[in-house]
Amino acid sequence: MTLISRSASGGTTLCGWQAAVGAGTVLTLAAAWGPVRADDLEAARQQFLTSCGTCHTVEKDAPPRQGPNLFGVFGRKSGTNPGFKYSDALTKVGLTWDEATLERWIEDASSLAPGTVMSYRQANPDKRRLVIQYLKSLSP
Repeated sequence: MTLISRSASGGTTLCGWQAAVGAGTVLTLAAAWGPVRADDLEAARQQFLTSCGTCHTVEKDAPPRQGPNLFGVFGRKSGTNPGFKYSDALTKVGLTWDEATLERWIEDASSLAPGTVMSYRQANPDKRRLVIQYLKSLSP
C-alpha cells in the first residue's frame, strides 16, 4: 500500500505502512506509529478536533487557548511551550512528549502529573492513538 507522510521540511513523502481497521470501529493504528494515508490522517485530525480542539490549537504560532498550542509537541519537554502558564505539576514532572507519554497523558493526565489542571480523560485507546498520530504529524 502506498501512503503519504509529512517530511521534516513540511512536504509529503510516499512510504509503506500497515493499519488494521476494526469493523464498525475507529481506525486502529499500527503499533509502529508510522505514517498514515491522507484520509486516515483526516480521521485523526477529526478525532483531535473532537477530543482536544476546544482547549488546544495546533496552528503554528497560534496563541494558546485554555490549554497550550500543541503544534510540534513531539520531543518537547512538558511545561515549556512559551506563552502558556502551566501548572506547577506539569512543569515539575519533567516529561518528554512522545507516543508513550502522550498515551498515558490522554488516558489519565492526573495519574501522570498529580495536581495538573487538565481534567480530560479518553478511555478509548483507538481514539487516543488517532489523536497522537495527528499530533505526531504536526511535528517537524
